[in-house]
Amino acid sequence: MKAEIFLVTYAKDYDFTSYTLRSVQKFGSGFAGITIVVPYEDLERFRPLARKHDCNLRGYFEAKAKGFLHHQVCKCEADLWCPKGTDLVVHIDSDCVFKEPFGLKDFLGRTGKPILVRERFDDFKHYAARYSWKQCAEHALGVQVDWETMVRHPGVFRADMYQKLRAHVEGRHNLPFTQYVLLQRNEFPQSFAEFPTIGGYALAFEPENYDVTTRVRTPSEYWQGKGIDPVSRGRDGQPLAEMDMYLWEDGSRAAILDPVHYFWSRGGVTAKIRGQIEQILGS
Repeated sequence: MKAEIFLVTYAKDYDFTSYTLRSVQKFGSGFAGITIVVPYEDLERFRPLARKHDCNLRGYFEAKAKGFLHHQVCKCEADLWCPKGTDLVVHIDSDCVFKEPFGLKDFLGRTGKPILVRERFDDFKHYAARYSWKQCAEHALGVQVDWETMVRHPGVFRADMYQKLRAHVEGRHNLPFTQYVLLQRNEFPQSFAEFPTIGGYALAFEPENYDVTTRVRTPSEYWQGKGIDPVSRGRDGQPLAEMDMYLWEDGSRAAILDPVHYFWSRGGVTAKIRGQIEQILGS
């Protein structure tokens, strides 16, 4: 089974991308290769980095004033960008630095299918921006989306699913997929969300192709009667920040590797972040 690591990035995130690739080189194993997609105007900047890490570098013409959305379009076209014969797409973002050894086996479940980690949207209504992705996915797909699927990086999906996802969105909106996405709001919070839409499609239309596991962090009332306390709160009644519990669909506990240290690329690689990353990478 050929699994390709897939990363869409741009010049502003060059430093983060460099660190992420170093972390893949240090800790990763068992993948067919790495494909990086950047706007054409950034190709020359990334060529030396791609050669250094033996990456497949591809470029696209970015729509003016729609950079974030076009970035998301490329992720939904992963099957078109990755090498022919790719079976699984392993999505990473440029600000996700690996902190421990990982391999393809860590993202395959009990039946050998890709693990799809989900989290109940109602469990985090107090995070307005993230909760808004529910509406984004529902508008794109035309189905109720109760589960958020941008929960753990890397997200791993079957390569043969993306074309069907795009066709479904096109059929619902009577627009080419790229046009539909680019017509959404480009400013944060965007009105299209790629990972919740990709994962939402998988759960709605192809759940049999994934080993689904659920992360429970701050339980909502949905979990009453399921052996999980829905009123787990910390100081001043606020939800506990870290209460991760992973469950397979039969209710048994799942041991899920989360090998990534998550940063936020918006502010760039600050001195503090650089120090943290260098400590992770041991340099």
